[in-house]
Amino acid sequence: MNVRRFAGEIRYFRSRFGTASAALITLLVTGYGPSALADVYNIRLVDDRGSLTDLGTFELSGPKDNRHYRIDWDENHFESHFLSMRPFKCLPHPTQLICHLPYPYENRRSIRDGDLTDLEYDTLFLFKAPGEYGINAWNGLYFKYRQTERGFEGDLFETDLNVLQAPPEKGNLRPIDPGELYEASDKHWPRRMVIERTGVNQ
Repeated sequence: MNVRRFAGEIRYFRSRFGTASAALITLLVTGYGPSALADVYNIRLVDDRGSLTDLGTFELSGPKDNRHYRIDWDENHFESHFLSMRPFKCLPHPTQLICHLPYPYENRRSIRDGDLTDLEYDTLFLFKAPGEYGINAWNGLYFKYRQTERGFEGDLFETDLNVLQAPPEKGNLRPIDPGELYEASDKHWPRRMVIERTGVNQ
């Protein structure tokens, strides 16, 4: 890039369109926009045999003390089901259907001071036997995350997600009681959720 010419063009845009427009042009030309600065991770589900199922990507951006994330689920790995009068995206399995439950209320989608709760609320699932009719919020699956050298790792817990049937009080961004998380039984084929930088192998 011709730095002198580029600087002259920025001065031109600043004089014609203002400082904000010049800053935007700088981001577009140099490639230092929000997407370029985001850390990209793979989201994978680990089963009881240690096999991995790719679920999508996770982008983390912003300052270290208040990072924001974005999840892009890969629908190629999910099946569409209509259960209990609602559409669900579910992971096929011969013994147990695992269905993603999108969190329906306010979520900042941020990670600050080591608090990973927003992420935990974005990876809620429900389970059911393949032959069962409907699905029950009582059968909730909750991944409790911790930060690792590679990214994040979530251990599986069971919980009753019926608490989400009614909106929480205004300002309450944590309606799920941490004291109501229970160690998951061996009947579940998923055991952990791992979120690791792109290109890192398990």
